[in-house]
Amino acid sequence: MPCDALVCEWDCPQGIPGYDVHDLLRRTLGIDPAIAYYILKCGHALFYTLVVSVSLIFQTTEAGLSAMQLLLVAAALQGAILVSEMPTGVLADTYGRKRSVLIGLLLLGSGMSLSGAIASFWPIFAGHLIWGFGHTFISGAAEAWIADEVGVVRANRIYLRTAQLTKFFWIIAIPISIGIATFDLNLPILLGGAGFALLAIFLTLLMPEVGFQRPARPETRQTWRELGQTLHESRGLVSSRPLLMTILVIIAFYGMAGQGFITLWVAHFDRNLSFPTLWSLEPVIWFGAVRMAAAVLSLIVVEFIRRWRVESLNSHAVVSRALFWINSLQMLSVLIIATTDSFAVAAAFICAAIALAEAFDPLHLAWLNQNVESRVRATVISMSSQMEAFGKTAGGPILGGVASVLSLRSAIAVAGLAIFPALIFYFRAFGQGRMEGAESEDAAEA
Repeated sequence: MPCDALVCEWDCPQGIPGYDVHDLLRRTLGIDPAIAYYILKCGHALFYTLVVSVSLIFQTTEAGLSAMQLLLVAAALQGAILVSEMPTGVLADTYGRKRSVLIGLLLLGSGMSLSGAIASFWPIFAGHLIWGFGHTFISGAAEAWIADEVGVVRANRIYLRTAQLTKFFWIIAIPISIGIATFDLNLPILLGGAGFALLAIFLTLLMPEVGFQRPARPETRQTWRELGQTLHESRGLVSSRPLLMTILVIIAFYGMAGQGFITLWVAHFDRNLSFPTLWSLEPVIWFGAVRMAAAVLSLIVVEFIRRWRVESLNSHAVVSRALFWINSLQMLSVLIIATTDSFAVAAAFICAAIALAEAFDPLHLAWLNQNVESRVRATVISMSSQMEAFGKTAGGPILGGVASVLSLRSAIAVAGLAIFPALIFYFRAFGQGRMEGAESEDAAEA
């Protein structure tokens, strides 16, 4: 195996065929791709939760951002994701998923550190732009990397196990973040940013990449022509498979609903519901308790899915119908949240909606993997993330207008109803899966 580009000349003695310091370290420490993926995702969950648990509080209280400035910061993050999701996915498919992941981790750490270093609008805005760009380098590339290293069948099981493991780190990080913030509000943000940089350095040594095959094209082609070719192949695959197009439409509506729900539920609880008077706990403690309960419920739900016919993750019928029922229950949960006056009822259904969202992600990835070839997997997964970001970007102003003209309750209800068009498209996907399956069988018989 030729040396990795990151290995210095003095690390790689000449004349020793196949010598690779990274490979030697991986063999010595016994790290296989699945373990490296778990480290990546669990580290990401820990450091990300350290940051997001207090970032809005920091922006609102210490930085004193207005409502419009808060919306602009959120728009900077989603706008960066929307613009760069596709190009970074193409880069991952063309030049390597590992390289893309490492760049993303460094950008995430830099963006988060900048957003927490100075309590002022412009540094926070710029930090979220970098944060968004960094996210897109990891999104899709990490999932495509593990699928290439261990195979799609094992990767589907790893996705589910990862969804469970990351919840443990979510649960751990929430009280840690809140505890540190009692001493210094921006310190968890700075620690999270530094953690991402350290994670990138660690994975540089331990993250293998032997399953990736760079597209074989003449060396005389220019870089952007290579990127364009990969993008062209990805678009051609989507246009030739109606089911993939339907999946992307579904995720757009799902993103629109999620933007309203995730953004507005804290304000809804704060302004429209009465917090319990038990032990005279502060509202921030109740918010933390709800997040912790949601994380625990997410673990239970994902474990149930993992134990329930995990072999069927390669079945279009099983996965598509499971996603349909997950989205149906999400819509019901969000509508109940919007209409109830009970803190307990709203908290219970907040936990349910968040847990269902966590169950949605690994099943959605499995659904995509059923219909995508390895050479364009990261690009198509990035297309899915881009469509979700598009739904969030388009839905934000609409739901914001509803909240301004009517009420927060109305905006949350509209967010719930935004899932309904996705449910209609599921019925279309059911039939498309049968047709594409029949075409594949005909081709195999021929």
